[in-house]
Amino acid sequence: MEQVLRLIADYQWWIYGVFGLLLLFYLWRAMLARREGARSIFKLEQEQARIRYGRNAVMAALILLIMVVVFGLSNLVLPELTGQPVETQVPTLTVTSGPLPAPTLTATAAPATITPTASPTLVRPTQVRPPTPTSELVETPTPVVRPASCPNPNVRITSPGVNQAVSGNVPIRGTANAENFQYYKIEVGPGANPRDNEWTVVGQLRKSPVNNGLLETFNSTAYPPGTYTLRLVVVDQTGNYPEPCQVTIAVQR
Repeated sequence: MEQVLRLIADYQWWIYGVFGLLLLFYLWRAMLARREGARSIFKLEQEQARIRYGRNAVMAALILLIMVVVFGLSNLVLPELTGQPVETQVPTLTVTSGPLPAPTLTATAAPATITPTASPTLVRPTQVRPPTPTSELVETPTPVVRPASCPNPNVRITSPGVNQAVSGNVPIRGTANAENFQYYKIEVGPGANPRDNEWTVVGQLRKSPVNNGLLETFNSTAYPPGTYTLRLVVVDQTGNYPEPCQVTIAVQR
């Protein structure tokens, strides 16, 4: 136990530095989520922002608690056990001046080796067998993926296609743009026709328009196998949005 406490005390400043950076990171994420929730006009975005704010606030509090525990173990518990103040180890670099010693070369005599002479051998010509005929390769046709049929060319999902089987991290590609553009979002719902209260946001709100590029990445491993619907919604500065683009996919394992 004492050895573990001494190890923590020796490297406590390194621990403070690493966890301090993590604390600043989660505080920044919490402030960003709170700011997005204040600017959101939809209840779904506000709820997602509150969830992200609470998660990052809990992580920041946990990291702060770990730092307090490290301080207590290093500066209170360890001196109480040993009766001596804690001395933290600071790495030092020692530079020596002066020329480096020249390397010395020692010549060693290699033992003589006797190589036996090989007796001549008779090599018989090998018979070349004609190649055996192989069966013709049958090419399996590649299934054609049909993109979603959306009337607005500025609100369109081109990949994945309709009823396409997906697994793992699925890149969602297409176009998300509009006049007086404010942001766009990708939502997912269960089944082929999700109800209004069943949509959830994939990733986060995107504040930059996209033309024929990557819109979002859908982590299908977080959902059980089955049929789902992806929806692209583009919102303008007035809070209005054109007809969303939807595509049905099949999540597999």
